[in-house]
Amino acid sequence: MLKQDLRIYKCPQQFIQFKLGLRKALSLQQSITFSLNMGEAANDIERFLQKNDYNYNLNKQQGLLLVELLRV
Repeated sequence: MLKQDLRIYKCPQQFIQFKLGLRKALSLQQSITFSLNMGEAANDIERFLQKNDYNYNLNKQQGLLLVELLRV
């Protein structure tokens, strides 16, 4: 499983780095856990995941986002 810390980024850079991390996870066919700064809005990230039917779990208290990628 991959991990990426997005806490150092502010919006919109956080969203851009999220998409780059997700692209890497997709190419490696691995799930990925993102550490988020919940002070920055994660609404764009969550909306993107919902729109594209990703299986994810967002723990707002801990600032963790797990995106599970099914292996083919």
